[in-house]
Amino acid sequence: MTSRSVVDTNVLVAANGRDTHVEVSCQLKCVDELMRLSHKEVVCVDDKGLIMREYGRRTKDQGQAMPGTVFYKRIWQQMGNPHRVHLTPVEPRDPEGRDFRDPVLPPNNLKKDAKFLAVAIKAGALIVNAADSDWAEHRELTDRLGIDVRQLCPEHATRPEKSRADHASR
Repeated sequence: MTSRSVVDTNVLVAANGRDTHVEVSCQLKCVDELMRLSHKEVVCVDDKGLIMREYGRRTKDQGQAMPGTVFYKRIWQQMGNPHRVHLTPVEPRDPEGRDFRDPVLPPNNLKKDAKFLAVAIKAGALIVNAADSDWAEHRELTDRLGIDVRQLCPEHATRPEKSRADHASR
């Protein structure tokens, strides 16, 4: 059976290597993962276009065929192929997809990523992440919901810890 994945936008941004803090090694992991996903797995997006709109905003083509932009375009082209793209029905409460009627999300601080979480729950998919620390910080929630998060670049997916001196001075 083919696996299902929801790809956080930061993977496309990191693959493009622009407007990101990731190192080249992480960028290459993201490029490889996007290629693998688009050829061997089913990529899940919501049926309201929330994820695709965010992909489009964050991967604006700047005259070159960047890997994240190519992935975004490939998802659009494969939208009618259920072996490549799963359109997951969701019912957002707001136009940005920060809260949902279906699925009902437990209270959390993942508002900007709620659309990815909602799709993962409804599609039975894992979430692919490169550089968003929110997924690591909310691991207890994703574990409780039975959602796996594939961390491509764990060194970039956590916030740097404050030194003890910083904490002592507060």
